[in-house]
Amino acid sequence: MTSQGPRGWTRTAIAIATLGLIAVFARSVDWRAAWATVTSANPTFVLMAVGANLGSVVIKALRWRMFLASVGVPSVSLAFRATLVGAALNNVLFANGGDAARVAAVASHARTASADVLATLAVDKLCDLASYAIIFVAVAFALPLPAELARWRAPVMSALGLMFIATVFVVWPARRTVASPDDVYASFAARARAYGRRLLRTLTEVATAPRLAVALLLAVVAWAGQWATFHFAARAAAFPASPVTSLLALMTVNASFLIRLTPGNVGVFQFLYALAATAAGLDRDGAVAVAILISFIQYIPVTSIGLVLASTLMWRHEPATPAPITGQNDSRP
Repeated sequence: MTSQGPRGWTRTAIAIATLGLIAVFARSVDWRAAWATVTSANPTFVLMAVGANLGSVVIKALRWRMFLASVGVPSVSLAFRATLVGAALNNVLFANGGDAARVAAVASHARTASADVLATLAVDKLCDLASYAIIFVAVAFALPLPAELARWRAPVMSALGLMFIATVFVVWPARRTVASPDDVYASFAARARAYGRRLLRTLTEVATAPRLAVALLLAVVAWAGQWATFHFAARAAAFPASPVTSLLALMTVNASFLIRLTPGNVGVFQFLYALAATAAGLDRDGAVAVAILISFIQYIPVTSIGLVLASTLMWRHEPATPAPITGQNDSRP
């Protein structure tokens, strides 16, 4: 048996500690009262929250489609279906497994290289992270934070800064190394190196300044849809959260979006939402009820639609389209 190494053990320890905190937290919640609040939610506000959440998913699909089009996959329908299917699988699998599934599905469906599709998704996720950082910085400096959240301002901003610097070193260098045809199929290691080179090359070609500018704008719009989802859910549960409190809760909950410890982040989501709400002076049990309601609003419609659409990715194929990225003559694997 191989050792996990320091990084693996650290990740495991963090996961165990987090899940332990959630278990302690769950024991102190009045689940009967929380469920009663969920079942008595105002249906009009619930439908508004569902619409806002689905709207944000559509915006994310359109954003990804912009990057996919640059590698020869222009279909809006394919991007939309793959985004919903990936989101549905993320709700039932660990560690964002749906993202890997949608890369494989689009690559197979559009008959294009998986390295190119993965590169587009990586840049798309990067825009999510960058827009989150922009909103977080704006919230941290423009709004008065509760003391429990204000103390995390500097550590989180430092972490975001480091991730941004690392991203710049990965995306912007114009790496154009091309694998020779003789090396590509020589061994598994050679294929892995060729795959990595193609991935990096496509990253630099896809991540142009105009595309990133539009993508960041769309990402902010998608975050606005999530903000509306959170606030409409609070209104549905008659929870006295202001728009500012809903925004703080959104930022707090999504601080964990890079690593999902549970399918759909269930448990972690409720814990962090309650943390943000109680820091703003609101009732914890009511906050848990709202967090459960948001989970239902986000997961049930998207998961249902995504699993239905999954069959359309399995049986139909788009015609192959050449990637129009650079116009250079290269020997891509």
